Amino acid sequence: MAGFNRTLVFGALVLCAVFCVACAADTTTVAGSSLDGDVMEGRTFGHHFLKRISFAMIPAAFVVGVITTLLSALTVVSMKGLGVGVILLVLTISQVIARSFPAPLPPPVPVAYSAPAPAPIPLVYKDW
Repeated sequence: MAGFNRTLVFGALVLCAVFCVACAADTTTVAGSSLDGDVMEGRTFGHHFLKRISFAMIPAAFVVGVITTLLSALTVVSMKGLGVGVILLVLTISQVIARSFPAPLPPPVPVAYSAPAPAPIPLVYKDW
């Protein structure tokens, strides 16, 4: 088993060495070609990188501003809904607490008592 592991490690080392030599040969041929100027200074990240990035910054800042505005509006609307929900929750809890205690008996309603009215005098006997 140890012999197999040694052979496997040795094969991996040889494979890495072959790839390193192949990559080094590829790099020297590309550097020596006529496209040397394009490789040394790329078009995107080269001399005019700041000019290109400045054109991209204005639309990106606009998009970030719009997204921030929409998120803040959504936050305000959510907080308004949260405030209404909290008010309703407080009212509900207070109503539950008020119903859980027995209500005290109301004081008796005062009743006005008056003596009975005297009997009316009949009109027939009034002038006698």
